Amino acid sequence: MTWRRLVLVVAALGGAVAVILWDQLARVSETAVFDNPEEHYKYGGLSLEPGFPYYVWAVMPEVFADLLPRPGGWEVFGFVDEGRGYPVGFAKQTVGYPGLTPNCALCHTGAYRPAEGAAPVPVPAAPASALDFGAFRRFLFEAAADDRFSSAVLLDAIERRFELGVVESLVYRTVLIPMLRRSLLEQRAAAAWTESRPDPGRGRFDAFNLLKIEVLGMEDDGSVATSDYPPLWNHAARRGLRLHWNGGSDDLEQEDLMSVYSLNRGVAGFAAASFERVRDYIATRPAPAYPFSVDSTLAAAGAEVFAAACGACHAEGGERFGQVTAQAEVGTDPEFLSMWSEAFVERLRSIDEGPFRFPDLRVTDGYVNVPLDGLWLRAPYLHNGSVPTLAHLLSPAAERPTRFARGRLEYDSVRVGFAWQPEGDPAPEGVSWTLYDVSLPGNGNQGHEYGVTLPGDQKRALMEFLKTR
Repeated sequence: MTWRRLVLVVAALGGAVAVILWDQLARVSETAVFDNPEEHYKYGGLSLEPGFPYYVWAVMPEVFADLLPRPGGWEVFGFVDEGRGYPVGFAKQTVGYPGLTPNCALCHTGAYRPAEGAAPVPVPAAPASALDFGAFRRFLFEAAADDRFSSAVLLDAIERRFELGVVESLVYRTVLIPMLRRSLLEQRAAAAWTESRPDPGRGRFDAFNLLKIEVLGMEDDGSVATSDYPPLWNHAARRGLRLHWNGGSDDLEQEDLMSVYSLNRGVAGFAAASFERVRDYIATRPAPAYPFSVDSTLAAAGAEVFAAACGACHAEGGERFGQVTAQAEVGTDPEFLSMWSEAFVERLRSIDEGPFRFPDLRVTDGYVNVPLDGLWLRAPYLHNGSVPTLAHLLSPAAERPTRFARGRLEYDSVRVGFAWQPEGDPAPEGVSWTLYDVSLPGNGNQGHEYGVTLPGDQKRALMEFLKTR
């Protein structure tokens, strides 16, 4: 063979390898798009970047069972699972290989149990009150640091469940699994800031410090901004109101884009048309009706109490509705506000990548008087989820629970909130809940002592009315 022919052969082989790698690692052959708007919200893709390899996902609870918070599978982290083989809030699509990418529904799909022992009822656009996202990330990071996170171990588990072709198996062995481990270890290093913060537990996360430190690469300022996941229903009705817990913006599109920018960790692969379909869905998705009995006579009396005691801040048309009340007045935990610094806002304003621009953000000195639609399913209450039920919120701060369970899905229809008293042995991460301790930084349950002096009959009427919001 002449040198010229040898060069041509080598070039041809190199081209063939390149084509194979492109096909196995980058070619878009299946996108997560659904005709049904609700299915698209739950499972639609917001990015066309390659996701978490699905076959690895499928076997991780088996391979690393000893690293899970308790026996079980992915459900131990409080995901909403409808039997697809992956939870609500993930899009399964093939970009080179079958992979999972997160979407809005991960943190904004909740559930409740209509009776003790009953199956959970999923509610799209509700806060994910049982999701322990912090524990989920720790599991991924601990698994990646484990010697079992190897091509030999994982591929053996995968090939017991799935039929992989010769080329596909080789790509997993030599590229995908090593690359995934390296990526998770890099994310673990970037997430080191979480080790100096109290564990968020279920239904909460410090999403803005994740954006600040892990996505934007800003210095850790030590702030604690752990907060509840807000609902996404009736989204269009929020237009023109102050947004985020602290009212840092009043531009609804900018708020939505900021969430996706953080979720996608930048602009790469942004699926704009799919994102707009999600926005169309949440724009008019109604708040869920209270599923238990309501005393209509008592609720009617409570409407009058609400108008007099709460309407200025929380009734549509009220003079302070959707506006910011200074922390010095409302008195709730101030930690979240220290995170939302001038430096953070200026960094966000500097972003100019496609549709991702946030020129109208600002620093505030308080918290938003939010609409109360679907209030029954938004427990625990206040921005940091520090008060388990409405009955406790209408009590003086000194009488509110200082330690309570978060993440239980049974409903307390008397006090109006999820069941909050711990049950059983609080093993690591609890059994199906995590323990909330108000003494930890960012967890304070003080403030918002409005209505605490109302007579008992008026409090009962007010709570009955609030069930109907």
